This record gives sequence, C-alpha cells and structure tokens, in this order.
Amino acid sequence: MKRITLTILLFSLALIVFGCSSDKQNASSLSNERIAELRKEYPLSEGNPSLTQTIDVPFEQILEMSDSVIIAEVIKQNPNFKSTLTAEPGTPEGDAAEKDKARGIEPYKPTFVSYQVKVDEVIVGEDVEETTNLFYNADFVGTEPDLKPGMKIVASVKKGTAPEQQGSYSFTRYATYYVVDEDFVLSAYQGESEEMRSFTEQTDGKTLNNLIDQVKELWNK
Repeated sequence: MKRITLTILLFSLALIVFGCSSDKQNASSLSNERIAELRKEYPLSEGNPSLTQTIDVPFEQILEMSDSVIIAEVIKQNPNFKSTLTAEPGTPEGDAAEKDKARGIEPYKPTFVSYQVKVDEVIVGEDVEETTNLFYNADFVGTEPDLKPGMKIVASVKKGTAPEQQGSYSFTRYATYYVVDEDFVLSAYQGESEEMRSFTEQTDGKTLNNLIDQVKELWNK
C-alpha cells in the first residue's frame, strides 16, 4: 500500500512540474489570436515606395552597419526636416555632386520623417542620449513604421552623418520591433527572403528577452 501511495505521490508531483513547465513554454510566445488583435495597432510595414524597388536586408546585415540597438519609447513626432545627402569625393555620388555644383545646381535635399524618443536601454553598441531623435527618408512613408506617442520599440540605429542629422539616428523597418504586452515583441517587417523569415520566426511574437539574447549573440559574432 505504501509503495502504491508513494508511486501516486511521485506521479502527481511529476504532473505538477510538467504542467508548470508547459505553462512557461506556452507563455514564451503570444497566441495567434493575440497577435492578430495586436496587429490592428501595430501593423506590419509592407510594400515598396512608388517607382522604387527595394530588396530585403536581413537583421544581421543591418546590425553590421549600426552603431547601437536600443529600447525606446516614442515621445512625439517631430516636424519633417530636409537634409543634404553626404557624398564622399571620388565616389560616383561625389562626382555627380561636383558636376551639379559646377553647373550651379543645388544639391538634392530629401525630406526626413523624425521622432523624438526616450531611450530606456542600450542593448548593444555605443551609448545613446536618453532623449534623442530617430529618422527615415520621407520617400518611404507608408512602408516604414508609423510610430505613435507611447509606443515602445526595439530598433537598430545608425548615427546621422549630414549636418542636419547630427545627434539623431536613422532606423529602418528591417530591424525594428514593437514591444507589446510589456514582455513580448512584434516585428515591424517580416520580409520575403528565407533568411529574414527564419529570423522573424525565432523572434516575432516571442519574449523581449529572447530578442535581446538574439541581438547580443549576433552582435558578438
């Protein structure tokens, strides 16, 4: 009788432990139903700008060109600004700029969309001021993330190089995630390439800590 009782007790404990483990596994990602609900507020950035053909750029490749990866909360959208694109001497862009200058043509100054954000954490890379601005080329409005005040994001960022961009950072849908339900993330873009979709499957709808671990692993490669 004692053996039977002991066996039942051990079996019951095993079920409890297994049950807790299963709950943790289930809690490690959002349900499809919850993701669909959240996508109404945090839609995927899809499509390409008119008359522009773009290619998928994997998260890892964006990371290689970035200065930092941050977690930040959007404070407000700033007024759009114009900025002269830098053109290094000796490059095709630089040669074209010199020719335009010789002909009295003003350099092309595209418009940029800008957001003021509060940086909560620098995951990897160089320090970033607690309050800073993120920007992207206005030609990509409708395909880049449409950020709203109060949204929290994870973004790979790169220092601006033009005079009007000093102290600000560019960001892109290819390496931006929304932080949702406090501890989870949704990708801003899923991509078409196998490499991008593979990374998205490992991170989209999963925990923020999971994304942080993935970023640190890629950064330290």
